[in-house]
Amino acid sequence: MSIACPSLIGNHYPELCAAVDHYCERTSSAFDAEPINALTNAAFLIAAWSAWRLQLSYPLGNGRGLINGLIGTMALVGLGSFLFHTVATRWAEWADVLPIMLFMLLYLWLVLTRFFGWPPGLKLAVLGAYFAVTAYLEAAVSATVLWGGALYVPTLLLMLVIGIVLYRRRLRGAGAFLAAMAVFLASFSARTLDARLCAAFPVGTHFIWHLLNATLLFILVRAAIVHSAPIADARRVHSPIR
Repeated sequence: MSIACPSLIGNHYPELCAAVDHYCERTSSAFDAEPINALTNAAFLIAAWSAWRLQLSYPLGNGRGLINGLIGTMALVGLGSFLFHTVATRWAEWADVLPIMLFMLLYLWLVLTRFFGWPPGLKLAVLGAYFAVTAYLEAAVSATVLWGGALYVPTLLLMLVIGIVLYRRRLRGAGAFLAAMAVFLASFSARTLDARLCAAFPVGTHFIWHLLNATLLFILVRAAIVHSAPIADARRVHSPIR
């Protein structure tokens, strides 16, 4: 057994040790075959550290635990992605995807609580629907659709809807969500162009996806920190764009 196929996985689920080669930069199965894709995951750690420093300056009260959970999950996103771009197996791909899903579920819960004031039952229903649709798109939609990025469509739509609703209600944080959507569109473009530009740009463009997504997560967490007042206080704003 090896790092790519630990005995705990290889002995029980050998299919999870199958090699994965999705990206332009990888030209072999070596651990260091994707140096740029691997090292740019440090951006998530920097974003998490920056968010942690920021939250120390705000009186978040009982919301601090969820904020810190999001910050910790940001770091996990970077570590999981680093693992995937070095080990490059099926199980490592799950280590890449699951922290992202966890972050979005935690963040959606926070938004529905702090920005919209929804009751727990309704929040759970929305989270369940979001998870079900995303999981379905990951499992059932062909990798040729949106270059394997169909599972990210619900997240993009959520950011758009949240930003528009906050803007129309003149609630704080609208600008952050609309900016996050713009960053996500740019990062998704970099992800989809990776294979297409392989011949002209051998290292690919996937590393830009990492850098922009780290920026995206910081924007989202910063909005949660800066605008984490209770829903009654969140309406007191001078401008809808902040």
